[in-house]
Amino acid sequence: MMKGKRLIMVGRWEFIEPLGIIYLVGIAHRLGWEIRIHLVKGSDFGSLIKEVADFKPDIVGFSVWTGQHKETFAAADRIMEMGVRVAMGGPHATYFTEECEGHADWVVRGEGFRNFRLILENKLPFGMHFDEVRMAEGFPIPQRDIVYEQYSHFAKSPIKSIMCSIGCPFNCSYCFASCYNKMYGGFSLYLRSVDEIIDEVLRIRDNYPLELIYVQDDVFGIDLNWLREFTKKWNTLVKVPLHGQIRLELTNSEERLDLFKEAGFTGFTFAIEHGNDWIRKFVLHRAMENKLIHLGIEKLKKRGFAIRTEQMYALPLSDISGDLETLELNVNLNPDMMWSTIFAPCLGTALGEMAANLGIYRSRNSDDIDTSYWIKGVLHHIAGGKKLFEKPVLECATGLRDNPLARMRAVPADLLSADIYYGSDALFRIEYLNPLNNARYYDQATMLQCLSGWLSKVCQGYKLAADFINLPKEEWTWHRLGELTVKHLDGLGLRDQREIWRHDFIKLCGEFMAGEIPKKIKDNPYYFCYFPAGAILAQKLQSKGFFESEDWLLLSAISRNHLFEYGLYKIKKGDPPIVIR
Repeated sequence: MMKGKRLIMVGRWEFIEPLGIIYLVGIAHRLGWEIRIHLVKGSDFGSLIKEVADFKPDIVGFSVWTGQHKETFAAADRIMEMGVRVAMGGPHATYFTEECEGHADWVVRGEGFRNFRLILENKLPFGMHFDEVRMAEGFPIPQRDIVYEQYSHFAKSPIKSIMCSIGCPFNCSYCFASCYNKMYGGFSLYLRSVDEIIDEVLRIRDNYPLELIYVQDDVFGIDLNWLREFTKKWNTLVKVPLHGQIRLELTNSEERLDLFKEAGFTGFTFAIEHGNDWIRKFVLHRAMENKLIHLGIEKLKKRGFAIRTEQMYALPLSDISGDLETLELNVNLNPDMMWSTIFAPCLGTALGEMAANLGIYRSRNSDDIDTSYWIKGVLHHIAGGKKLFEKPVLECATGLRDNPLARMRAVPADLLSADIYYGSDALFRIEYLNPLNNARYYDQATMLQCLSGWLSKVCQGYKLAADFINLPKEEWTWHRLGELTVKHLDGLGLRDQREIWRHDFIKLCGEFMAGEIPKKIKDNPYYFCYFPAGAILAQKLQSKGFFESEDWLLLSAISRNHLFEYGLYKIKKGDPPIVIR
């Protein structure tokens, strides 16, 4: 054992606990290392440099994420200048290994538990390392105590996370899963033993607040035999509610859904990504027809599961009409929570390369991607979007599974136009949006993202969305949104009903707010009528200053977290929504 050694583990700060670091810390703890955890908010590494100077670690280990990589490299360089060894792992180190090489003594690609142990034992030479044996030593025993002592909000949270498996058999174009599978010679599913998982969760349950376990597997429940064992033992020994991530294709098995219910799952998160079949098939490599989506969600709702859908706006070959189509699908599905983000391309993925080949993404280093993946659009979108590509793609396809779009290339004609080639054949000319129109599209997509959690709950909310985002940007105000909401509801014949909703909400709101209810809440009370504990949400927005700033990203963040607590996970109780569709 390496006694008396000091280690700092660096990760990205998020609301959920840093699960990878929790498992890695378990290795270091058993080897006798003194450990500090440092989670970086945004791109501010200043406090890390200070902690390195004060703590004087022997090694600093970075989990590197694309979007935060430039700042991570700068911090790592500074730490190496201070005479401290640096190790890098994580997503960016796995898929952009060579980029990391000049900023660390060790760069670990892929699954790194064994290599991390060897680094700490001084048995791994400097350089880039890839362990070809998948999960050679299995999952280490996690060490949550160290993380929770330094970041107590994770300990206090009633939701804790675990991993039950590693591996995804699907090939979505925007994800590195297919690249990951190729690294290891093809897809294989690594399943932890049920007994090992049970032991981990019992240690959490016996020592910390615990109301819900979030299973962070890419796709939970693929193996039915394993799921049968898990369900039986979980029901007998743990009996803690669960939330997981699945693919809708898994809902084809009635037995699997019954096992989920029996195990105690209260809800599921799954991706839809876009409302258009063609975009899903040819751009995203997710050949899910709307029929499968509707049927799968119907089965989940029938069993009482809470549902969160995930999607991306401003995708390559999409436009604002396509994004509204995504919202329309969600309005019709009526999930408990619609989650959305702005698409961020990663070179090395099929979609990142496709966007680059079509001249939509012009960076070759991912340095312009924002770590939040929320608000910064970096694409040069095409006027007309998918409409230009639909017929040529079908004409060039040689079979049901062929995707000619992946082999098309843009040859620039001038700054705002290009010819699309398929092999040596020029097929057609495209026009890119000019900078002003491109920025306008991103403004609209971002506003749509900010409001989708609410709009997806409003009857025909996609029409209300179109009315609002098509206004000039200077008219995007809370008051104007309220006016359009009244007009929208009245147009649906709901005038009398909305007056009842308004009365009921104002009454509830008065119970939570001392004194006069702020005018801006009265300007648009209908926003809150669609949320569980809507009066509490209004109070949160008031206390955080939204009605003064009208910061739509703040509205989105507070509303989203409120829905997590009261709508999806239901770890907090409140009045049901005044409006229930």
